[in-house]
Amino acid sequence: FSSPHPSMSFPSSKLLGDCDLFPKEFSIVVTLKVTSIAPKRRVKKTEERVSVGLERSCSELVQGQMWFNPLRKSLYLCDGAVWISVLEDHKRLDYVLEHQVLTTSSETHDVEVFHVAGMGLMAAMAHRSASGSAVYLWNNTGFQLYQNISTYGALAWRHFSMGKKIFLVVSNSDGGPDKRKESETDISVIYKWSKRSKQFVQFQTLQTHCARDWEAFNINQHTYLAVANHRQGDNNHTIDSVIYKWNGMTKSFEVHQMLRTSGAYDWEFFTVGPYHFLVVANAFDGVTTSVDSVIYIWVRGSFQVFQTIKTFCATDWEMFQIGSRFFLVVANGHRLHGKGPSQYAINSTIYELDMTGQLFVRFQDIVTYRYRYANTLICKVHYEDMFCVITCDCSHFNLSSSPHTCPSLQCSGLGVLQPRGGIFSGCRKLLQRRILLTQQNQFILA
Repeated sequence: FSSPHPSMSFPSSKLLGDCDLFPKEFSIVVTLKVTSIAPKRRVKKTEERVSVGLERSCSELVQGQMWFNPLRKSLYLCDGAVWISVLEDHKRLDYVLEHQVLTTSSETHDVEVFHVAGMGLMAAMAHRSASGSAVYLWNNTGFQLYQNISTYGALAWRHFSMGKKIFLVVSNSDGGPDKRKESETDISVIYKWSKRSKQFVQFQTLQTHCARDWEAFNINQHTYLAVANHRQGDNNHTIDSVIYKWNGMTKSFEVHQMLRTSGAYDWEFFTVGPYHFLVVANAFDGVTTSVDSVIYIWVRGSFQVFQTIKTFCATDWEMFQIGSRFFLVVANGHRLHGKGPSQYAINSTIYELDMTGQLFVRFQDIVTYRYRYANTLICKVHYEDMFCVITCDCSHFNLSSSPHTCPSLQCSGLGVLQPRGGIFSGCRKLLQRRILLTQQNQFILA
């Protein structure tokens, strides 16, 4: 019996970390089932049974030989034509490395990543301080400061386009230097990209109330903006959030519909077949975080209630699709009632659309923890040159009622982007550094 090839041996601790009965190293024994036996042919003898490398061709000359790819950590067998996978290491999402750190003027509550034709990839960051917010431009190695925009207590950005025109809208939570102390109204601003100056310039102002989020969407070739008004003053959380519609005659957004919300944090628009939905994350009604979040459906020119779902300080809804199945996931923040203690370890829930019953039903609960997060970190993901933009801050969170410490990457905003193709997808307001993977009929944490 000869010793195995070095590529087929590895520390047993990597596989059996809690078992002390195995030797320090052992070899893999692979049993192969052969469905048919080819006629005997004379094969040139070779001492190399397992080849190691990133690339290897399979042909009749190497039939029966094995190839180990160290990058994929996978073992293959040549059947004379193609490589057959024998042993494959499951991909683990532990390959995120720090790529760039951006020092910001204050807490960064949100990052909106978007593409501008002729410029490239940009990122608008919502800074809480009165010194304004920043727009960054990607230059192949990282984000560089491109433009400062005057904002006042900015909480969120949203980009959208109408034809070839690009817009940015910011949620301001402070009325600015001209705001009267007794005023309970903030001024949020829509900016338009100027091709001449290559800057975002002010386009329109809208009255909001501690706006937490904007959602832009199109229905029947009309553009709409929905604002999540969080509260009016310090205590009034049950107020109207507003849906605006673009008026091509006046070249401005005008009030289309008002919807009653309770401490609204987020809007999510999505379409299933011919039906259009809009769901709001309600967080607080002034007494308790146990409130109903509402799913609306578009009916004859306006949104009507489709379904209510009990949530607990809901801060975000995201819709996603797997094949022909449609899911909604809500990020619950914490349980609170009156002056009682807060419960921060709480289930966030995935719902699936039941086509027969025509409603969303509970699919799976996932335990999450609520954190408040302002430095901005650019991470590199070693997969197709993808990057993620994350905003993080734990400095203002009171952990006295929670046994959990604040990890270094508990973040409130995340955007994933591919600079080469200008393609990106966003998962905003992530409460934890956890990535969901599908496995059979449930989601697991990576």
